[in-house]
Amino acid sequence: MSTAGMQFLAALQGTATSGDGPLGTMEIVFLVLWALFGTLYFSAYKRDESLPMSYVKVGCLLGFVYGVIVLFDWMQAVVPPEEVITFGGLLSTPEVPTARIPFMGAAFTWFIVAILALVLFYARRKITTVGGVVLSAWDRGHWYMLPVIFILMTVGLLLVAAAASPVLSPFIYTLF
Repeated sequence: MSTAGMQFLAALQGTATSGDGPLGTMEIVFLVLWALFGTLYFSAYKRDESLPMSYVKVGCLLGFVYGVIVLFDWMQAVVPPEEVITFGGLLSTPEVPTARIPFMGAAFTWFIVAILALVLFYARRKITTVGGVVLSAWDRGHWYMLPVIFILMTVGLLLVAAAASPVLSPFIYTLF
C-alpha cells in the first residue's frame, strides 16, 4: 500500500478513537428520545400500561432503529482492502480502502426502485384518478394545495398496493 493510503488509514483510525466519551451524540439522542417517548407513551396509555412496561416497549422499538443505523454504519465504514466483504469472490477486491460492503448502497437503491415499481403496477388503474385530481387543482388555481394532494395520494397509493399484494405489505406497513 502506498504511503498516502497508510496516512489515510491512520487518519481514519485517529478520528474513530476520538469520540465524545463513552456515549456519543447518537447515543445521547436515543436516550433522550427513550425518556421522552417512554413518558409520553405511559401518559397516553395509563389505564393499559405500567410505567416500566411502557419504557421497555419504547426501548425495544428505539433499540431496533438504533441497531439498523449501527448496522448500516458498519457496512458503509471505510476499511482496508483485506477487510472488504466480497461475497465469496463474486466481486473483485479493491486496491484502495473502500466500504466494507462496497455495493450495499446501490443494492438498497434498486430495492427501493423495485418496491416503487410494484406499487405503480398494483395502482395502475388509480393513476388516471390521481392525475385528474392534480390537474383539477392546478386548473382551478389551487396550486398551493398540490403538496397536500401529493402526500395524500402517495399514502393512498401505498395503502392500495399493500392491500393488493401480500408480498409488499410488510415493507409498506413498516412505514406507518
